[in-house]
Amino acid sequence: MLDRTGQRRDNARMKTNLSEAKSRKASQPFEVVKEGSISIPIYVHTNIIPQRDPQTGAILYKSLPDGKRKALVKYQSDIYTVAYYAGTKRVRQKFSDLAKARREAELIAVKLTNGETEALKLTGGDRADYVRAMQKLHEWKPGVDLNLAVTDYVAVVRRLPEHVSLSEAVEFYLKRHPIGLPPKTVREVVDELITSKTSAGKSGVYIKDLTSRLGAFADSFQLRITSVTGKQIEEYIRGLKTLNGNESQRRSLAGRTQNNIRRLVSTLFKFAIKRGYLPKDHDEISGVEKASVDSGEIEVFSPAELQKLFAACLTPVKERGKWRTREEMIPYLAVAAFCGLRAAEIMRLDWSEIHLTGSERFVEIKAGNAKTASRRTVPITDNCAAWLERYAKTSGAVINLSRADKQLFLYLAEKSGVPWKHNGLRHSFISYRLAVIKDVGQVSLEAGNSPGMVFKHYRQLVRESEAKAWFSIIPPTSAENVVPLQIAANG
Repeated sequence: MLDRTGQRRDNARMKTNLSEAKSRKASQPFEVVKEGSISIPIYVHTNIIPQRDPQTGAILYKSLPDGKRKALVKYQSDIYTVAYYAGTKRVRQKFSDLAKARREAELIAVKLTNGETEALKLTGGDRADYVRAMQKLHEWKPGVDLNLAVTDYVAVVRRLPEHVSLSEAVEFYLKRHPIGLPPKTVREVVDELITSKTSAGKSGVYIKDLTSRLGAFADSFQLRITSVTGKQIEEYIRGLKTLNGNESQRRSLAGRTQNNIRRLVSTLFKFAIKRGYLPKDHDEISGVEKASVDSGEIEVFSPAELQKLFAACLTPVKERGKWRTREEMIPYLAVAAFCGLRAAEIMRLDWSEIHLTGSERFVEIKAGNAKTASRRTVPITDNCAAWLERYAKTSGAVINLSRADKQLFLYLAEKSGVPWKHNGLRHSFISYRLAVIKDVGQVSLEAGNSPGMVFKHYRQLVRESEAKAWFSIIPPTSAENVVPLQIAANG
């Protein structure tokens, strides 16, 4: 890297050979440092401090043989100057040590070669900051690149709100992601929860509810459970829609249903805390506002509307080139309308639980299939028995469709021209049954509701004459394509 002009001179010799140093032309560099096409010259000159009379301050001289005088030297030293251009400005840096001058010249040559002219403008303070920064970086991680570290820092800070520091952001992250927590995804925790509840002997209804609702939650949050926020949970629940009808007819879930989902998500997060997947003070669910429960008007079907729904089950229609009926929906429609079972309870119902013979006819809802996890029985009226007898079996699922309720509001309601009413069949049973027997306690037992709920929402909702007409609807006696339904004598 060093290209000297003339013979290499020893530094110590240069300090003693004053006459040689003074005779050297000022324009001739002492050394030239090269890096690629860049050359950085190093010049040298001797700095002389003369002796002075301590009294007068005058310079002291000595006489030479030729009669001339020469100043007496008190102190002399060589000064090495590194010269280069930073843009259009000529820069000179002076050093009393040749080795330091060479190192600086080499550094400048490399930076000019790399186009890093800004680095040449660093002051002494800037260089000290650079050294301290590199020391801190290397204490953290040896070999780290300062430029990459600063680039990452600036990129991150720019994304933060103006009043938030990087330190605050890190504290927030560490609070939500404590060191040592297993990186569990929402799906993994949901699967563990279901396995745990199943092993604990929880009811099939509860397990199915967990699987369906928390499974959908896991599908929407394919990330670590530590990353899920209360705001995200609330937006998810509020965005859920009913399944009935086309997209334009779908609506947000009822407040009670939204709160049920919130409760299951809360169960998931509590389970994650117990398993050590979330910190003990995790409480994002508290930020999810409970939905208002609508206690508006209860909608019921009229006897005439129910007749149309039965007729739609039996009336053949041509679909994809073939004639077919929805006759398999008759048992569902009869049990829902005349026994008041919930949709989920009907889907779990077995023919062995429908007792059509003997002194008493009734439907048995076992604890494992009931929403309230309590066994109950519902009497089977004469007209309901008439609808069920043709399809009854000793055992087996009453309904073999995965979503029979969708057949009601997506097909039968449309074909019959009857506007669909949410939970309308169950509301109709409770209303008409109460109008007939006038016993809130008995109806609440049959429906699996509290007496207070029945008294508050269903008392005096329908007339007794309408109720008698409802429980008098019987199957047609003929098997014609279009079947007029009959109204039985009061039964």
